[in-house]
Amino acid sequence: MGKVGMPKHSSEIEDANAVLKIFYEANDWVENTDLREKLKEVLDPNQYHSSYTKKAQIPLYFGFATCEDNTKSSRKRITESGKRHYLSVIESNQDVTNETIMMSLEKTIFGRDNFGCPSSNSDVDPPSLFIRAALDLDYLSIKEFAYLLWRLADNGGSYTDAINEVSVKREHDDFELPEEASNYKDAKPIMYMYKIGFLTESQNARNNRNRQFTISDAVLNKYRNRLLNLKIYNIDKNTDIVEDAVRQGSERLVGGTNVLLYGVPGSGKSHTIKTKYCSNKRLMERVVFHPDYTYSDFVGQILPRVIKDAGDVEGKLRYVFIPGPFTKMLKKALNDPNNMYYLVIEEINRGNAPAIFGEIFQLLDREDSGESEYGISNYDIALEVYRDETHEVKIPSNLSILATMNASDQNVFTLDTAFQRRWNMRLIENKIEDAGHAECKILDTNITWREFNETINKLILENSMGTTSSEDKRLGAYFVSRNELMFDNKINSVNSIEREQAKNNNSKFPEKVIKYLWDDVFKFNRDDLFKDKYNCLEDVIYDFEDTQSNKRFEVFKISFSTNQTQVASNVIEDSDKV
Repeated sequence: MGKVGMPKHSSEIEDANAVLKIFYEANDWVENTDLREKLKEVLDPNQYHSSYTKKAQIPLYFGFATCEDNTKSSRKRITESGKRHYLSVIESNQDVTNETIMMSLEKTIFGRDNFGCPSSNSDVDPPSLFIRAALDLDYLSIKEFAYLLWRLADNGGSYTDAINEVSVKREHDDFELPEEASNYKDAKPIMYMYKIGFLTESQNARNNRNRQFTISDAVLNKYRNRLLNLKIYNIDKNTDIVEDAVRQGSERLVGGTNVLLYGVPGSGKSHTIKTKYCSNKRLMERVVFHPDYTYSDFVGQILPRVIKDAGDVEGKLRYVFIPGPFTKMLKKALNDPNNMYYLVIEEINRGNAPAIFGEIFQLLDREDSGESEYGISNYDIALEVYRDETHEVKIPSNLSILATMNASDQNVFTLDTAFQRRWNMRLIENKIEDAGHAECKILDTNITWREFNETINKLILENSMGTTSSEDKRLGAYFVSRNELMFDNKINSVNSIEREQAKNNNSKFPEKVIKYLWDDVFKFNRDDLFKDKYNCLEDVIYDFEDTQSNKRFEVFKISFSTNQTQVASNVIEDSDKV
């Protein structure tokens, strides 16, 4: 089985990050002498001369850095996964940090020919062994881990037998570590995974004499299946994974698209996004366009910020690029290829969309995979997302852009044909029967929301010649909520506060629905819906609120139910004409 080894030097995040920072900024091979001198500038200058280069052991061990050859004097450089790991740590992006560790566990051979521990020559991969054992035993102490390594690596024992032995020792609270296994207690890679947040201390441990570690909830919830498939013996590992596969997109989710959902007000466009596309707030960003919304708000802008450098107490005023929602989502999607991300734009035509998108407009043309067919040059976005100002900017295949538009508002800002053709247009049908509150009665009447909605919409369509954009003015199935329909019977309460609150609750329907019908839908032909005696909205709402039950609907000329006692006449009565 060979002799397994692990790095013996620092598991501190600060040390690993200092090494990766030097490699990242060089973006090329770094000589050991240069590494030592640069580390002296940011770390304790009184350490042993040789200890500086040893601080590269953990980055090398996890594949975040690599060597030119396997000698002590070898030049070193950062890898693509190392770049992602380094940036995720300095930006406190735990999701990407977890992904880089997860990919390292899957594709790195730790037991043999590993640049972070070149003396190791074993079929056992220690970090993968720890993860699998922590899954099987619920948690694992470093002492138990050392025992497992000794049983498997030194004695060629069975993993199943070793796990059972640890379990039995737990039951009897009798765990004596063989002397020859003590060398494995210095488990720097495991401590690094704990300090970086991939592991956490267990809350289910039997005793507190030894620290017990388990997999963090965030990692377990997202990667359970991948964790269970980890190979603890490197002879079974698939090492054909291309190192920079994530950045190149070969393992990236595909199918990103541009979808524009349109329909009448309240038809359920936002609800469709939540139920049919994405309900996970972590994977989406929602913005609302309006007349004052600009390119700078959407993409980003350069603003003054006080920046503190190392050792700088007061900080200095600098102008830095502050990314907008588009740039933020672009970066998130690029750095997390295993999830589909969504940028949601509400009311897209309430802002000047072509001006807000600017040159981003070019990225909306997509290939079959979902990636932008054409790239653009943008210094600020490229530097923020790729850390390379010359990098071509493209929308990745795992980022979708969803937009909503009220059909009745289509003339606020016109979306030209060139802009619209880059979107998959999806009409959200106004299906009142699908609304969960369709049969809810309006206030204290016997008229349901479905009956009212269908009757009003039928009248709108029949009077299309007399209304403005009539079809688009229909009442959406979700124009009002269940709470806005419900009657608050505390309106007759002796408590003045309760009574006033009840009145306010019951006024939501007329103030929202009747006002919309008066001011917008039937603005130029109110006589088609309202009794002729009404000359102002104030009188309509007063009469609606001042009456009870079905009599409320006597403000209208039409009947809303064939089953009710007629609450209004379809024929204009003579008395109404006077």
